[in-house]
Formats: sequence, structure tokens, C-alpha cells
Amino acid sequence: MNTRHVLLQLGYTSRRRLAGIARFARDHGWNITLEDRSALPRGWSGDGILTILRARQPQTLAYARRMVKAGVPLVDFMICHPEFRVPRVIGDHAAIGAIVAEHFMERRFRHVAWFSMDWTHVQALRLGGFARRWEGERCMEWVWRRTVAARRFDDWLGLMRWLRGNLVHAPKPLGIFAFNDADAARILNAALAIGASVPEEIAIIGVDDESIIVENQPVQLSSVRHDLERLGYEGAALLERLMNGETPPRRPILVPPLGVAVRRSTDVIAVDSPIMRRALLAMSTHLASSYGTDQLAQDLGVSRSSLNRIFAAELDTSPSAEMQRQRLARAKLLLASTQMPIKAVAAACGFCHMAHLSNVFRRMVGCTPSHYRARPQEP
Repeated sequence: MNTRHVLLQLGYTSRRRLAGIARFARDHGWNITLEDRSALPRGWSGDGILTILRARQPQTLAYARRMVKAGVPLVDFMICHPEFRVPRVIGDHAAIGAIVAEHFMERRFRHVAWFSMDWTHVQALRLGGFARRWEGERCMEWVWRRTVAARRFDDWLGLMRWLRGNLVHAPKPLGIFAFNDADAARILNAALAIGASVPEEIAIIGVDDESIIVENQPVQLSSVRHDLERLGYEGAALLERLMNGETPPRRPILVPPLGVAVRRSTDVIAVDSPIMRRALLAMSTHLASSYGTDQLAQDLGVSRSSLNRIFAAELDTSPSAEMQRQRLARAKLLLASTQMPIKAVAAACGFCHMAHLSNVFRRMVGCTPSHYRARPQEP
């Protein structure tokens, strides 16, 4: 088998995308050249190129055009330049947006906003998918690139002032769909700076589920699980077919998202009443203790019967049922995302012992905690 010489010109990219490419390359005997995007390999010659053609990088785009003109097969993992007709394997950005809309609607949000630093065809696809599925109030669009002159795009203090102002004046509770996890972290920074409660007043979700970002925040961030490893593998497989002389596909190959990794930043039911927001925050704060309806009513300064009426009117449920929902949701998150012993998970979520957790799981989820942890996680 002839060795294929493949150029990877990706710049910063997820390790998961690289893992998908590497898996295909190992199986097919590729020789890989990895180049930094800032140094175009003008003398390189080989069999094919995998690249990410981002916006506002004219030299890289020009290099790609020259290579395609020279007959070198090329696959793009982005669609910032739809006018440049090349084979592509990309995430299904419209489906990502639709999943976020469903996520917020399930949590009864009416007010939502979109935030992105930049604005390209990719952002338009993602926001478009959200808007087509969303059934609440009009989505506010906060795009930093549209707001400032190019020379001020990197003005961190200006960005934070702008975001804080937007958050202060936005209706609450507010769900924010951030273009990616980095943008979600920027929103979280601004929300905490104004003293907003996350997620009770401002809920935030990003995209890509990059653990180094989403798991290392004062409030861990929910994120759409972009299937980046499959993207890498499918892109490499497409390049192999092109190098074998196959006709390129007429449209981009779309890789669907895997679902939402729910973390604290959206683990809430949206409510208009300030006392309900206080109640939900108190519940989430005391999940590990034997906190119950009587203690909650006392902390809120209302009678137990009044508290029951408030929950029935706002959520069509009881305080005890909502507490159990929160405890179960936290247990599912810990089982899916950590290796904590099940006994420790039960204690962390306020279940009096492991058997209690198992009984609730069997009744509400249809399986034991150990089986839930072992099975592939549903989107």
C-alpha cells in the first residue's frame, strides 16, 4: 500500500478532532505533516490536505485556493467561506441550535439571548437553527463583532462593560446560548460580576463540551456535545476517498451533535417569581443535606401551605417533588461525569443511603445507578 502524505493545517483544534484523524491515519498508513497555520508550507507537496478555513485569515484561504487549483484534494472542517466550493465535513450547526432551543423550552424559559464574539456563516447557521425551533419571546442577539470597530475587538474591559450592561437590562430569568464554551465562560464572568445568580437568574449553555473550560468555572457550564472525534474521522475518511479519485460530495457532510451535557449553569426551571427563584436556589444549595419543605418555608419566611400553593401555581408540582427532581438530576450528572462511588453519590445528593438512591432510580429512570453509569449516555 502506498503511503499517503497528508498535510494537517488546523491551527488550534480540539484534541478530540485530532484523535479522530489520528485513528483513521493509523488504520490507513498515512504520513502526516502538521503545520502551524501562521507558517504556510509553500514548498510542501503531498497527496491531500485537512484544514480549518476560519474567517479573516486571507493568507490561509489563498493558500488553500492555490492548492486546490494545483489539483491537491482538500477537506475543510469549517464553513466560514461557503463561496469557496470545497468538500467539507462539519457539525450540523442548525441541529445544535435546535437542541439548545429544546433545552431552554424544557426548562420553561421565555426570554433568551444569543452571544458570540464573532459573526460568520457558522454563527448564522447555529443561531438560525435555534430561531426556527424557539417558541418564546424574540431572541436578543449580542454579537461583539457588530458592536465595536475592528481595532477594539480585543478590548477585554470594553467587552466586559458591554456584557454587564446587556445583562443588567435584560429580562430575567434569562437563558443565554453562547456560540461556544469560550463565549459561555465570558458570559459567566460578566454575570457573576453583576451579582446575578447562575442559573436561577441567568442560565448559560455553550457548545463543544471542552472539559478544560466547562469544568473549571465558578459555576460549571452546560454544553452541547459536539461529536468532534467523529468529525475528525469522517473528514479523514472523505479525504481518503478523494485521494482515491472519487467524486466529491455536492454538499457538506453533516455530523449531528450528541446532545447536551447538563451542568449547573442550566440545571434549573425558569420562574418569574423572585420568591420561587430564591426557593430553587436554596434547594440546589442544600441538596446534600436533609433539607425539606419545612426548612425551606422557614428560610423563605412563608408558611408551608403558602409554599405549596406557590409551587403548584408556578411549577405545577410540590416542593418535595422538585427537591427530588433536583437530587435525581444531580445524581445522574455525577454518575455520568465522575467515578465517585455510588455510596458517595447518594450522600452528595441528599439520599439517606445507597438503597434509597437505587429505589428512586428504579422507579424514575427504570434501572439501577450502576446500570445507568455503565450504559452509553443518551443525548
